[in-house]
Amino acid sequence: MSFMESVRQALLILDHAERTKMNDYAHAFQPLLFNLDDYAMRLLVNGLQGKIPTDISWRDAYFMPDLSNVYDRKRNVLEKFGRYLRDNLVFARPIMKLGTLLFCLEYAQKGGFGANGVWNDVEKAYSGSKMGELYNLLTDVNEFRNTRVAHVEIKLSDVNEAWENMSKWVKCLTLIELQIK
Repeated sequence: MSFMESVRQALLILDHAERTKMNDYAHAFQPLLFNLDDYAMRLLVNGLQGKIPTDISWRDAYFMPDLSNVYDRKRNVLEKFGRYLRDNLVFARPIMKLGTLLFCLEYAQKGGFGANGVWNDVEKAYSGSKMGELYNLLTDVNEFRNTRVAHVEIKLSDVNEAWENMSKWVKCLTLIELQIK
């Protein structure tokens, strides 16, 4: 299903749920979950795939650079997300695609931790005002996704909140789509 078909389906479901006065609206976001992960992966590929060394020893050093100059807690996080990037981009293992993209955007937007290897390329690929706008929007979308749609901690029973977040999701996915074309 194309992105526009997914959006259309999500909007129709939310409209129907509102008109029939359902007491939960989270299911309306289901058609867009695939797009979030798919677009996250495509944006990671677009930003980093061409930079990955083909030689295995260089590739390993690229994803796991020397981080001795990085503060301990930040070093552990970089090592973890370096593995996630390698797993997704080299081995096509779908591991935390959306979370990994969000971390890369955050890393670039906050100026990084001075790490080398893949982190230099992450800073270059995901910095700038458009990526900053995407980071802010994706942070909200991901929080809503994690607490209200994928892992329901609080039921989504307010239709206005549902429409407001549907708008954010569509805007976020549109921003990513513009970056991957």
